[in-house]
Amino acid sequence: MMNYYTKTIKTALLTAGLCALLGGTLSAASNDKPIDLTADTVEYNGQSGMVTASGNVTMLQDGAKITGAQAEYNAKTQAGTVTGGVVADKDDMHMTADTVKTAGANHMVATGNVVAVKADKTLTGPMVDYYSDQNYVVVPSNAKVVMADGTMTADKLEAYLTENHLIGTGNVHILSQTRNMEAFGNQADYYGQDQGKVILTGNALAIQDNNTIKSNRLTLYLADNGQAKASE
Repeated sequence: MMNYYTKTIKTALLTAGLCALLGGTLSAASNDKPIDLTADTVEYNGQSGMVTASGNVTMLQDGAKITGAQAEYNAKTQAGTVTGGVVADKDDMHMTADTVKTAGANHMVATGNVVAVKADKTLTGPMVDYYSDQNYVVVPSNAKVVMADGTMTADKLEAYLTENHLIGTGNVHILSQTRNMEAFGNQADYYGQDQGKVILTGNALAIQDNNTIKSNRLTLYLADNGQAKASE
C-alpha cells in the first residue's frame, strides 16, 4: 500500500503537466488532487526518484485522462515521458501524439503526428512546444491550424491561447472556403477576438471573389457576413 501511494504521488506533476499541454491548464492546487494510475507493471526507485509504468498506462486526475504504452517520470529532475500512441483529454481539449515529454513543471513537448483539438481549432505538426505558465504554444515546423472558417499553414506557428492570437511565419497560406478567400504572406497575425482580423506582412496577397489585393502590409477584417474587408 505504501509503495503504491508513493508511486502515485510521484506521477502527479507529470500528469498535471501533460494535461496542461492540452490547453486546459490545471491550477496549482490540482497537483494535490488524487491521481489514479493503472498499468500492467509499475516500478518505483526511491533512490533515483524514477517511476516507470508499462503496458496500458492510464492516468486520471481532476477530470483529465492520459493513456499510452509507457510512462516514465523522475521526481528529482521533473523530467517525464509518455510514449506509444499517447491520447490526452481535459475539458474540451483532445490531443494525440507519439510521445509527450515534460522538462519541468511549465514546459511540455509533444512529438510525432501531433494533433490537438480545442473548440473549433485543430492544430497539427510534427512537434508542439507548450509553456503552461504563459499558455503559449509553438509549432516550429510544418504547422497547420484548421478553424471553423478556414485553414492556415506556415513554416512556424505560435499560439497565444488566452488572447486567441495566432502568428504564422514563413510561407503563410490562408484558405477560407466560407469566405471564398485565399491569402499569402511572409507572416500572418490572426486575432480571433471580437469580429476577428488577419494582418499579413511581407509580399502580402489576398484574393476574394476574383478581386486581388497586393501590399507589403495587408489587414483583412473578417466580417460576420463572410466578406473580408481589406485595409493596406
